[in-house]
Amino acid sequence: MSELLDYIDKNHDAAVDRLKELLSIPSVSTDPHYQNDVQICADFLVDLIKNDLGLKAETLETPGHPVVFVKTGDEDVSNPDAPRVLFYGHYDVQPPDPEDLWESPAFEPVVKDGKVYARGACDDKGQVTCFLEALRALKATRKDGELPCHVTLVIEGEEECGSEHLPKFIKDNVDKLGADICLVCDTSMWNATTPAITYALRGLLYFDVQLHGPSRDLHSGVFGGTLANPCNILARVLGNLFDDKNRINIPGFYDEVDPITDEEKSSWDRLSFDENEFLGDVDAKPYGEHRYTTLERRWGRPSCDVNGIYGGYMGKGAKTVIPSFAGAKVSFRIPSSMDPVRTAKLFTDWLNNQPVADLKWKLESHGVAYPVATPLDSPYIQPAIEAIEAIAGKKPALVREGATIPIVADFKQILGLDSLLIGFGLESDAIHSPNEHFGLDRHKLGIKTLATLLENFSKMKKV
Repeated sequence: MSELLDYIDKNHDAAVDRLKELLSIPSVSTDPHYQNDVQICADFLVDLIKNDLGLKAETLETPGHPVVFVKTGDEDVSNPDAPRVLFYGHYDVQPPDPEDLWESPAFEPVVKDGKVYARGACDDKGQVTCFLEALRALKATRKDGELPCHVTLVIEGEEECGSEHLPKFIKDNVDKLGADICLVCDTSMWNATTPAITYALRGLLYFDVQLHGPSRDLHSGVFGGTLANPCNILARVLGNLFDDKNRINIPGFYDEVDPITDEEKSSWDRLSFDENEFLGDVDAKPYGEHRYTTLERRWGRPSCDVNGIYGGYMGKGAKTVIPSFAGAKVSFRIPSSMDPVRTAKLFTDWLNNQPVADLKWKLESHGVAYPVATPLDSPYIQPAIEAIEAIAGKKPALVREGATIPIVADFKQILGLDSLLIGFGLESDAIHSPNEHFGLDRHKLGIKTLATLLENFSKMKKV
């Protein structure tokens, strides 16, 4: 192990140069103007993996942007009987806008104060290269240049525009993607010195709900008080979504919610999470479901949010109208024990049973994303804990996440794979914002940790 870690230390400057070259490619997936650059980025990765790492790499086409695909053979590894790791990441990035707020051009990476600044520095090119550089170091320091265990890489080019084509890609390539555990490095550390293993993600439901009334907007002086106002009625319905304890007022909604275990509560208490500090940056106070802490509400409980309300006159000044319709965007985040399809039906049935006079509902679902959870007694968690502790000098935080990564649920549903989410970003890295950056100390930490993790996996037998 000392030879491996020494190699990473001595060659990290070269690893950063390779990262900067990757970051200079403007692989913005959502903007057709950059379509050719996305292809260039995919080809760059394939060439790097083939020429530098000596592994078989190719681009596999989708109706959108290609997937960079790598799969080792028995000749590439020292222990073909060890578990196979499926690594997932993405090479596409967010648009750089607003460009005038960048201190240096978004696609001209610069290093200053121990950080590399560029679009994609943390999300996700920097973290993808942590894994690639771990493979490089392992091949360079192990006998005959073999990797310790089998790996499959799926590095997609559409994550930042919704991964529209990846679920079908997975279904069409089940035989190619067979593995024992999935590894995702697109998440954050608990804090600047403590890595985290994220073992659960909440699911997501999103709806556009509209109440329709009169055939056109009406003069409120002439018609006010004579008919049902869609804005008034919708406001009342949305208010009825919650009781005075901030619980969601839908019958049966909580029937599938598993209680947070005492073990998890104790584990979370040891994280010394400061809810006031967490909310202080956005100038807000803790608020939510009664009798639960902020961390419990964020990680282990369902939530509902009205993300926007619209209808009638919304311009400057006054216009006295009764609107013909009113609408709202409503989303739910649900923990791993809840079925999003059932939850969606509960919500739509509840809406249709609300008293709305003679108004008519128009409901549109923007889809569901399933929640996921890797059991804490999974045989793959302990090797990850040991790898992190060996490199970081402390045990990782075992955390859930309130947000959603839909593709992780697809890996579970389609391939039957649990996932370890071990990322090295920080919330302060300005992902999706101007001046995105990634600390080079955390880049090196990621390389060392992932290399050690693969070594640990090589000592296991397939479950």
